[in-house]
Amino acid sequence: MDNTCSDNTAVELTRLLRRINDGLSPQILRKEARKLISKVTSKDIARAEQNLINKGITAQVAGELSSIFVLLGILEQQGKSVKDQIPKNHILRRIFAEHELLRCFLVEFQELVETINKMPTMRNTSVEFMRLSHIVEHFNAMDEHIEREEDVIFPFLKKHGWESLYKSSHNDHVYIKIAINDLIRLIGGYKSRKLKDFKVRINSISKYLCSTLSEHMFQEDNILYPIALKVIDSDVLWEKIKEVCNDIGYCGVHL
Repeated sequence: MDNTCSDNTAVELTRLLRRINDGLSPQILRKEARKLISKVTSKDIARAEQNLINKGITAQVAGELSSIFVLLGILEQQGKSVKDQIPKNHILRRIFAEHELLRCFLVEFQELVETINKMPTMRNTSVEFMRLSHIVEHFNAMDEHIEREEDVIFPFLKKHGWESLYKSSHNDHVYIKIAINDLIRLIGGYKSRKLKDFKVRINSISKYLCSTLSEHMFQEDNILYPIALKVIDSDVLWEKIKEVCNDIGYCGVHL
């Protein structure tokens, strides 16, 4: 693609991102995104984001808008999920399965927090506290999941120009790990006589962690990994990635 065509595509994309920001009908936007996504490169997205920044939109919002564009275009173009398009032994199926497992734990975690909020007393030997500790252990086991993404898959995205997408997921990982570490410290230092304070803290952490982690996994399933499949266009390379992931380990299987 010559520079003139690329510049025109970046300008066209900039206009669409501004329309997304204005809140136009998703149905119209998805059709436009579908037409545009086949010719857009990572350089076009970077240029469009910079165009928005030059017009006073923050870098964070510009990055979010480009992610929405990719999501709209891919969903309209695919017709079916990424999981339905990959072999049963593909490493991404393992990652998607871990996401589903984590979603189950998130639901259980939210329900348990609601139960604890209604309890007048709770000891660290109670069934509710033991269940809570078990769930948090599974959250803590996300380290291997995150390590595989950061060390094995993300470098390919960065190499092929998807810098904003890589940074967005990396930043999510940082804050998710902070929230999980806060949970671990909260449970490790629990004293039944301070149940009221415990409820305040766990409500705050739960609200942040559940919303952030749910949105993060949605973005990875529907934006990051569809792009990774296009960028890493080699079965042999995916097999090598799988070998490295096997060495790192998998989320929660050792518990």
